[in-house]
Amino acid sequence: MSDWGSAKLKAFIEIGGAASVLVGLIFVGAELRQNTAAVEAATFQSLTDASSDWLMMVAADPELLRAWTIGSTDPEQLDAADSTRYFLVTRSFWVRMQNVYSQWERGTLGDDYWQFYDEVICGRNAGAGLSKGNIATFDQHKNVLSDGFVEYLDDCLNL
Repeated sequence: MSDWGSAKLKAFIEIGGAASVLVGLIFVGAELRQNTAAVEAATFQSLTDASSDWLMMVAADPELLRAWTIGSTDPEQLDAADSTRYFLVTRSFWVRMQNVYSQWERGTLGDDYWQFYDEVICGRNAGAGLSKGNIATFDQHKNVLSDGFVEYLDDCLNL
């Protein structure tokens, strides 16, 4: 084979190799997008399940529902037992919301899903947001929450 023919063959092989790498990268990118979407969907489903369980827990227990109802509007009106119930339920709420925030921060919860929770927490839309009692008792829970989440809450709640 002549030098010119050898050079053409070498160039052809290099172009074929580059094309193969490009096709491989496109495939990997498509798989990565698909996996990311699946992780986001699974994360949102898990968070939704936890929220539903929490809501059903409050709704199914008459004493807890009473404590939640009173505490949400005026936590000072709670007796000692109901105050403890309200504290535990709000602690559960804040820890769950911190998990949502953490999932969003890590990129396993998409911005569109986060927007829903941001509205629930910060009340960025009319009618959304935390109860007066939840905000009033927030300081009791800061010590178990991450600094980043507390900063986010302080900012959005203007505390």
